[in-house]
Amino acid sequence: MKATLLIIGVLSVISLVLLISFFHRIGKPVNAALSDAYYHHAWKSKIVYSPMGNWFELGYKELEADPVSFMVLSKEFGKDRTSIFWKGTPQKVHHPSFTVDTQRIPRDSFHVYNDFGYGDSLFVIDDADPISYEPFQLNKDMYYNHWGRDKKSVFIDGKRIDVDRATFVLLNKTLAADAANLYSIDMNYEHEPGSPEGIQVVKRADNPGGVPHVISDTYLQINNALVMSNWKNVFSMINFDRIDSVRVIDERNIVVNLTILVSDGDRLPDVDVPSLEILNRDFLKDKFSVYYDRNKIALADPLTFTMVSEYYSKDEKHAFYKAQVLEGVDPEKFTYEYSTDIAGDGKLKFKDGIKLF
Repeated sequence: MKATLLIIGVLSVISLVLLISFFHRIGKPVNAALSDAYYHHAWKSKIVYSPMGNWFELGYKELEADPVSFMVLSKEFGKDRTSIFWKGTPQKVHHPSFTVDTQRIPRDSFHVYNDFGYGDSLFVIDDADPISYEPFQLNKDMYYNHWGRDKKSVFIDGKRIDVDRATFVLLNKTLAADAANLYSIDMNYEHEPGSPEGIQVVKRADNPGGVPHVISDTYLQINNALVMSNWKNVFSMINFDRIDSVRVIDERNIVVNLTILVSDGDRLPDVDVPSLEILNRDFLKDKFSVYYDRNKIALADPLTFTMVSEYYSKDEKHAFYKAQVLEGVDPEKFTYEYSTDIAGDGKLKFKDGIKLF
């Protein structure tokens, strides 16, 4: 009996020690002023990488680093006497000359590196000059893409773009220009933000000259032309005889000369601006008509029109999917179920605007 109790006691002590060691692996930060990711191990002679010290949710990595010489360079970078670490992983860089400057640019004597993507390894910004490379920002880089330039070129998210370095300017979130051309800044949302594949700078038109006047994140005025680029319309340039005034309604809709609605870069001359209502992201109406994504909805009555969901709507006599009339539907009973993505009136059912049989 005593032997059994002794064994139980020993196992309990071992379990307690293991439990304490498991939950107390992180000690003091190496340099709390520079990083909340690098820590001394609580009881091993190790350096630990753990974002915000939240090892349970965000990860934990014990570095093969010399704890005596290890120092923090920035939030994600550290070094010891032989290696450079990024997010706790050793990097293939030139150790003696590697630095991370006050503007967060990692470089050595041979390369500039992109550290805004995902994964464990930095990648080289091809053709970037490590001496002259600097940030190239608009409004403190508020749009989460990372621009840079050196003495010869301009770069976006680690990729050199084909523009005139001497005259290239960022105008707003989606438009740029140099002396010869206008460019759209196109996001590819299928790729991760910060990856070179996630953005393209595309030449769209000759620069008409004149001083650009930024209207919003997606619109600008050059002389008597409106230029626009957004996720609905990659590029539009509309010429007017004269532009006396511009009023911004939202990021997609503006009013020119008090009477003309421009929506996603398209002029909608039939819209009655004084009675205009923006109903949601794609629906708008005036006292005469209802529109979905710049298309007039035939037969829709603006007085009785209501939205049923993001894509479905109805009025007193009809039901609609986007700008399409759904034939034979009883609008009074027409509803939409978010759980099934199916709309119907109890007899007819629709998915993505297509009748189900």
